[in-house]
Amino acid sequence: MLRDKLYDYKVFWVIKGKFKSLKLKYNILRFRASNAYFKEREKFSLGKAYLSEISINIIRAILFVGFLYIIEHFTQDAISSNYTNLFDWFKWVVDTIPKPSYPDGRDSVNGYVSFIASVSGLLLALFYPILATIASTGYANVNSSLRNLLFAEPVTQNYLRELAFLTAYSLLTLLLIIFGFNPGNLILIILSVLALRSLFSLLKLGAGVYNLFEPKTLSKILNKDIVDNVKNVTVKGVYWYNINFQDYFRRKSEKKLKIIRLVNELSLEGVLVNNQSLLDTITQTFNLLNVYLTYKNQIPTDSKWFKGKDYHKSYFETGAENRQLSVSTSTYVQPEHRSNLFWFEEEILKIYEDIGIKVLPIENENIKQEYLAISLNTLRFLGHSFEYDLANKLLVKNLALTTKSLDHQSKSTYDDSKSNLILIETFLYGLRNFQINFFERIEFLTKEEFNGQISKINWTNKASVYKLNLPTNLYSYLEKYFENIKNERLVENLRVTPDWYIVQHISAEYLLAVNKIIDEVITQIKTFAFPLIDNCKENNNPLLLSFTSHIILELIEKVKFRLPRTLNVLEGFETNNLYKGAFKWTSIDDKQCINKLDAYKNEIMSLISNNMSQVAMVKWNENYPDVFARSYSIISNEIGRCLYSKDIEGFKSLVPDFIKASIISFHTLYQNFKEKYSSELEINHQVHLELMQICGISYIYTKLTGIPFWDIVVEELDKIKWTETTIRLFTASYLFVKSKLGININWNENQLRQTQLRKLIENENINIEDYKEDIVTFKYIYSSSYHKNEYEEIFMDMYLLTFIESKEWAEKLSNLHKRDLFDMIVRRTKTKDE
Repeated sequence: MLRDKLYDYKVFWVIKGKFKSLKLKYNILRFRASNAYFKEREKFSLGKAYLSEISINIIRAILFVGFLYIIEHFTQDAISSNYTNLFDWFKWVVDTIPKPSYPDGRDSVNGYVSFIASVSGLLLALFYPILATIASTGYANVNSSLRNLLFAEPVTQNYLRELAFLTAYSLLTLLLIIFGFNPGNLILIILSVLALRSLFSLLKLGAGVYNLFEPKTLSKILNKDIVDNVKNVTVKGVYWYNINFQDYFRRKSEKKLKIIRLVNELSLEGVLVNNQSLLDTITQTFNLLNVYLTYKNQIPTDSKWFKGKDYHKSYFETGAENRQLSVSTSTYVQPEHRSNLFWFEEEILKIYEDIGIKVLPIENENIKQEYLAISLNTLRFLGHSFEYDLANKLLVKNLALTTKSLDHQSKSTYDDSKSNLILIETFLYGLRNFQINFFERIEFLTKEEFNGQISKINWTNKASVYKLNLPTNLYSYLEKYFENIKNERLVENLRVTPDWYIVQHISAEYLLAVNKIIDEVITQIKTFAFPLIDNCKENNNPLLLSFTSHIILELIEKVKFRLPRTLNVLEGFETNNLYKGAFKWTSIDDKQCINKLDAYKNEIMSLISNNMSQVAMVKWNENYPDVFARSYSIISNEIGRCLYSKDIEGFKSLVPDFIKASIISFHTLYQNFKEKYSSELEINHQVHLELMQICGISYIYTKLTGIPFWDIVVEELDKIKWTETTIRLFTASYLFVKSKLGININWNENQLRQTQLRKLIENENINIEDYKEDIVTFKYIYSSSYHKNEYEEIFMDMYLLTFIESKEWAEKLSNLHKRDLFDMIVRRTKTKDE
C-alpha cells in the first residue's frame, strides 16, 4: 500500500526525472571522455609511428658520423705509432696533405661545416615549395592524392633524402666539435663530396623538373606501387599465405587503380595540343596489365587478392534447397559468392573503355589509331595465357572504337581512306596477335613439357604448385589435388593418389579447354571481323571492303596453317589417357573446323571477286598497299584451285568478275605506271596475260575432266564487246610477252597451274596417249618443259583470232612466227591429208 501511495506523490517523479537527467549527463560526459581518449590515443599512435621513423633516421645519421670519427681516429693512431716504419713516399704524402690545425683553424672548420649545413638546409627548405608550386599549378583541379604523388617520385625522394642526411651529418659534426671532437681530413672530405654531389644532382633534377607535369610520371609511380603489391601476394611474397595480408594488398591496389583512372583522365585535358601524353599514360596502364598477367599464375586462386563477387543463378537451375528457401522466404534465389579471378583486368579494361569513349569525339584520327594499337601487346599476353574471355572483352571494346571511328564520307581515293585503312588493320592484327600466340602456346606445351611441369610439384609445399608454366584454368584442379593429398597423409599417413591419375585428369581438363577455345577462336573471325565488312557494305565503301576482306583471309589462312600442327601436338596427349573412361577425353573435330573456315573463306572470296571491278578504278600510289593487285592475285589463284579441285560452282562464281576486272584494270594500270616505265605495256600486260592463261588452261581441264569450264569462259567472253581496239590491245599484250627474253613475270603463278594440271593427271590416272588426236590438249600435257605451259596461245587461237575483226592481227602474228599452236595444227592437218 505504501508503495502505491509513494507513486502518487509528485516529488517522486521529479526526483526520478532528475536522476535520469543526471544519468544522461554522466553518459554524455563518459562518451566525450572516451572519445577524447581514443582520439588522443590515435594521435599518439600516429606520432609514435612518425617518431619511430624519425628516430631510425637520426640513429642512422649518428652511426654514420660516429663511424667516420672512429675510422679517422684509428687511422691517425695507426699512422702515428708506425710512422718510422712507413715508406718514404707514403711519409711524403702524409706530410704534404694539408690538415686543419686546432685551435687556430677551428673557426674556419666551424664556418665551413656550418656553410654546408646552411646550404643543404636551404635547398631542402626551398625544394618543397617548388614541388608545392608544381602541384598547385599543373595539378590544381585534381584530387589531392594525385598531388601527393609528386613527393613520392623516386628521383625527387632520393634527392630530398640526400639533402636531409647531409644536413644531419653537418649538424652532428658541429655538435661533436662543440664537445671537443674535432674533425679531420676524412670527415671534411666526405662532407665536401656529399655537398658537391647534392649541388650537381640539382642540375640533373632541375633539367627534368618539367617531367613532373606529365601524367605518365605519376602513372609510373602508381604502377611500381601496384606491382610491389602484386609481388607480395604471389608465392614469392613473405606472407603470401596470410589472408589478412592478401586482403590488405588488394585494398591498397584498389585505391591505386582509382588514382590511375584519375591520371588517365587528367592526360585527356591537353590531348588536342599534345596527344603523346595521353598515349604514354594509357601505355603505362596497359604495361601494368601485361606485368600483372605474368605474375597472376603465381597467386593462389583462393587468395583474398581476388575480390568476391555475387554470381546469380536462375530459379530453374538451382537445387532443391535453394528453391525451397526462395519459396519460403518469398525472395530471389540467393547468389553464390565466389572469387572474381579477373577483377584486376576488368578494372584496367574499364579504364581503357571509358577513356576510349572520350577519345571518340576527337577529330585527330592519329590519336584513335595509336590508342587502338596500344592494346596489341596485351592481346598477345592474353593469347599466351589462354584468357579467351578477357581477350573477347578487349576485342569488343576495340571493335566499338573502330566502327565508330571509321569515316565513310571520303572514300574515293587511298589518301581519303588512309585513317580507315590503319584503323581496320590495327584492330584485325590485334585479333591475329591473340590467335597466333594461343596456337604457339599449344605447340610449345607438348605432352613431354606438360608432364614435366606437373612433375615439378612438391606435394608437401603448396608454393610449388604456382611456379609452373601452365594455363591459368588448371591451377584450381592442382589446388584440389594438393588438399586431397594433404588430407590423405593426415588420415592414412601416406599418399594414395598416384601421379599418373593426376596427370590424366589435368590433361583431360587441358584438352577440354583447348578444344573449346579453338572452336571459339575460329568463331572470333565471324564475331569480330565480319561486322567490319557489314559496316563497309552499309556505307558502300569498296576499297575498304576489299582491304578488310584481304586481312580476314589472312587470318583464316593462318588458322588453317596452325590447325594441323596443333592437332599433331594434342594427339600426343593420348598416351596420358591410361585409364579409359575415368575422365571426359576430348579431341578436336578438325573436319568441322576446316569446314567452318572454308565457309568463311568462300564468303570472303565472293566479296573480293564482286568488288574487284570497282576497286580497279581507284588510282593507287606507293604510299599504300595495292588493294586491287592483291584482290586480282587472290582471285587468280582461287580460280586455279577451282580448276584443280573440279569446283565448277566456285569457278562459275569467280570467272565473270575476273574477266571484267582484267579488262577494266588494263587502262587503270596504264595510267598508274605510264610515267614510271619506258614501255607502255610493262605492267598492264600482266592482267591480259593472266586472263589469257586462265582461259587457255580451262580448255585443257574441260578436255581432261569433261567439266564445262571452257564453255563457261566462252559464255562470259561473248558478253564482251570485242571491238578492233580491244582485240588490238590483247594482241599487243600477247606480242609483248612473246618478244621478251627469258621467263615471264608471272612464271611462278603459271608454273603452279602447270603443276596442278600434272597432279590432276597423275591422281586421276589419265593416259595422255588417249589425247594424241586432240592436237591442242596433247601439246600442253605431253611435255613437262615450261615452254609448253604457254596457255595464252589457246586463248588466242581458239577464241580471239576467230573473230573477223582480228583477221589482220592473225596474219601479222603468223608472219612474225608467233603462232606456235596454229602452226602445229596446220602441220598436223597437212600430214593427215598427205
